Amino acid sequence: MNIREKLIQLLEGTGYTQKQVATKSKLSTAVVSQYLSGSYAGNIANVEAALGDFIRREEERAKRREVKETFVHTRLADMALTLITETHLAGDIGVIYGPAGMGKSMALRQYAASSRGAILIEADPGYTAKVLLQELCARLGVKKTGTIHELSDECVDALKDTGWVVLVDEAELLPYRALEALRRVHDRSGVAVVLAGMPRLLINLKGSRGEFAQLYSRVGMALDLDAHKGKSEVEDFNTILASLLPTDDGRDYAGDASITGAFLKYSKGNYRRMFKLARGVVRAAPPTPAG
Repeated sequence: MNIREKLIQLLEGTGYTQKQVATKSKLSTAVVSQYLSGSYAGNIANVEAALGDFIRREEERAKRREVKETFVHTRLADMALTLITETHLAGDIGVIYGPAGMGKSMALRQYAASSRGAILIEADPGYTAKVLLQELCARLGVKKTGTIHELSDECVDALKDTGWVVLVDEAELLPYRALEALRRVHDRSGVAVVLAGMPRLLINLKGSRGEFAQLYSRVGMALDLDAHKGKSEVEDFNTILASLLPTDDGRDYAGDASITGAFLKYSKGNYRRMFKLARGVVRAAPPTPAG
């Protein structure tokens, strides 16, 4: 099978567009199109070298056993979902906090995916009060230019009486003014807000000396995930691990205490580390024999 035939087969099998192939092979869309139609008049050898390299990468990728991170109903995850649900229904402000890798982001994404009345914002270190409000305006489809006051008004007008919830992940990255801007939107529109982040999120909300009492007083429920690990930690860990390990070679990896124990030991109970370990183990494992 020549390069052109392999490329046509790959396009049909993956659903890639010619533009995507061009981007991945560092060619122009016009060159890919002309090559496929047989009308390209340039250096065919160079084009086929680029396309051949792209096809080989795709073939290798297809052979790899990948680990996909999916939401799993564990005790902690369900506690987080319950807080989000109750906060949403009450039109309140809720907080979920705990160390990195405990499933906070997964819980927020799961709720956002299952509820049309949820807006999920993932904060980053560059989020000022204005940037946060601009992002919220963009999600609401309203004007995102103007002063902080004007942006706040836009958000309030769009959110009032909707009964929606605004979910903010990595909220510990938000400065006080951004948290205060979100609080004012909540107060004026009645929209529910759930903030999730590292433990320092609680300090940001209260102030190191309790000086932000007005802000923290709006919090109806707060969930410390680390404090609730308790007896279900190993059970939750093994449930998530079982969703990541292969099941197509007849071996019950998740039921092997030596394997689950090793994952628990080297990840130190951290779900994010566990995922990375599982991905590395699966990628390094020999392919499952055919038949």
